[in-house]
Amino acid sequence: MTRPDITISTEVEIDYGQVYIYSASPWGRKPPSEAVTRALNDAEQSERFVGVADGLIDLVVPFRKSFNAPMRIEVWQQEPPPDDDTWDHVVDVDFDVVDGRIVFEPSGGFGSLSTEESVPSGAYRARVSGRGYTEAASGAEGSDSYQLRLWPRDADTPPALRKSWSGFPTSG
Repeated sequence: MTRPDITISTEVEIDYGQVYIYSASPWGRKPPSEAVTRALNDAEQSERFVGVADGLIDLVVPFRKSFNAPMRIEVWQQEPPPDDDTWDHVVDVDFDVVDGRIVFEPSGGFGSLSTEESVPSGAYRARVSGRGYTEAASGAEGSDSYQLRLWPRDADTPPALRKSWSGFPTSG
């Protein structure tokens, strides 16, 4: 398999150095979820800079803001071929799609963006990739871009850091 079954191109907004990715809103639950705080803690403490909690992915980037950053979503029948060399930072996490939608929301309470095209509902493994980090962290605008690759999963799997951008702070 050399091509995804579904490809969606959209743009995301990043604020406070983060964009949330989810399908079912974790904060709409009773009692209210603390998913945002736990996902951020997971991202930073694990040094993956992609955290997960209650179905929420928190993509943390090394700069404060980015408007209209390209995001490519791909849905595959099986794990896609690696393309880590073309990205600065790559992390695999579990992600469930509910009602065929994926939502991107910048941190800070600004408006969310839902994909216009539907993605089949189901349990997926997601590969979250970002690039242009060095340029964007240096103040260049419009240099960052992202990719979310999805393929079906049979079981829950821990997050895995595939490639780390060297500019993130580490404890080691």
